[in-house]
Amino acid sequence: MSTATETSEKFFNTYYGQLIGAKVVGFRLEHDDNFGYREVWPVFTLLLGSQRIEVTLSSDEEGNGAGFAFIEELKDA
Repeated sequence: MSTATETSEKFFNTYYGQLIGAKVVGFRLEHDDNFGYREVWPVFTLLLGSQRIEVTLSSDEEGNGAGFAFIEELKDA
């Protein structure tokens, strides 16, 4: 595995790992008119301890468009 890949994986594990233990307590769609193109952004409200946070699904880390999350059932290994 390359150093760049290892660095990227470490970042994502740390960044998304902070959501472990959070509880989803809300959901809404945020509408945005992006140069005449209407986008709908999925936004989740989470409770992490006593802190409320929002998670917005984006197509990339720069926020260049709304995103999609795959929701899949885990099968026992």
